[in-house]
Amino acid sequence: MIDGQRIAFLCHPYHRGGVTRWMADAAVTYAAQGLEVYFVTPQPVKEFHSAKGRETLIQLIGKKANNVKVISSKVGYEFEFGTPEYRCYVYKKLIAQLPQGTPIILSDDKVVWESAAQLYKNYPIVGVLHADEEHYYKLAEEFFEKVSVLVCVSRRIDYKTGQAVPGFDPARLFTIPCGICIPPYTRAVNADETVHLVYVGRVSNYQKRAGDLVKICMKLAMTNLKFRLTVIGEGDAVAQMKNNFKTAGLEKNVVFCGWLSQKEVAGHLAQSDILLLTSDFEGTPIAMMEALAAGCGMVGTRVSGIEDYEQHPLAADCLRVFEVGDIDAAVNKISELVSVPRSVREQSARKMAESEFSMEVCLKKYQDAIQLIPVVHNEKLPEISLPITSLIVSRLTALLRSVRVSFSK
Repeated sequence: MIDGQRIAFLCHPYHRGGVTRWMADAAVTYAAQGLEVYFVTPQPVKEFHSAKGRETLIQLIGKKANNVKVISSKVGYEFEFGTPEYRCYVYKKLIAQLPQGTPIILSDDKVVWESAAQLYKNYPIVGVLHADEEHYYKLAEEFFEKVSVLVCVSRRIDYKTGQAVPGFDPARLFTIPCGICIPPYTRAVNADETVHLVYVGRVSNYQKRAGDLVKICMKLAMTNLKFRLTVIGEGDAVAQMKNNFKTAGLEKNVVFCGWLSQKEVAGHLAQSDILLLTSDFEGTPIAMMEALAAGCGMVGTRVSGIEDYEQHPLAADCLRVFEVGDIDAAVNKISELVSVPRSVREQSARKMAESEFSMEVCLKKYQDAIQLIPVVHNEKLPEISLPITSLIVSRLTALLRSVRVSFSK
């Protein structure tokens, strides 16, 4: 079996949210534990058109002093706009620089999975299914024969993956929620009687059902509960939400902060009483983990990753779950948590986070899974090349797409 002392992460270039945040934090934590850690990702020579101000993974990892070994090559518009075949070629050239037999944890990009799958005999694959979404089940169905381990971030995803790929050995299917780096515990004291609600995430109706936040607040106002909602995030539903709050006469009860840094989000969570999530589906929400770690209670929909903790011994004092779209139930659950003494709610939330969601707990479970992978013997690495015709097609495709995007601005 693999000794588990060497690990690699393979990821697309830019930070896109919870998946990439976890990969960067996991890599840094593993390195701090003494493992030999590699992070494999292309490095844009200039900001991609699609980046929209996001950090690269290399920038994200570089924010903290660490011993992570970055394997990268500089890429430009030809990578961003070229064919999947070309991007796959770039990834494979990078993978081939790893020591043979290094297990690779994959990001959620299909081309990343395809690239690793073509070298699976040389580098064992750890595929991670981050959400209860068709995209991930399709990845499992397409690549399960090449994957050594499949990790699901919730029990619901684990069950549905088993149904989708019955040919995959269940002994190699694991449920491990992504962990977070739990910060020191600091709580801000709210002197007033206002219940401070907070929402963190993409502000859209697809998946997140952002419009339900307005409906819930309208119902809360009818109960005469004194509350304030802080919305952290951006998305296509922001303008409509602001208008709806104004129409309902609740514009003074809500503040929109846009996207904030991780440190700023933590500060808001430390001042909040309850995180409110209204999603249609999730993986295991990072926002939930961070809120509980900050001593903030949680009210969310009965979806993947939230429902897993409904019966947790500490949940009675810090977590409530309601059915998707059930506004009355959401309001009732908020009222229930508000009735829990604040100090009790805060302590229970923090304890739950420490026991279930710390990065150390998460990575220990990953190590247990990875150590079950058979040792990869030194098979000859296949030649990594791209036919000249494919290269020409990709370059022309990239040029045309780049010009089109430039003119559309």
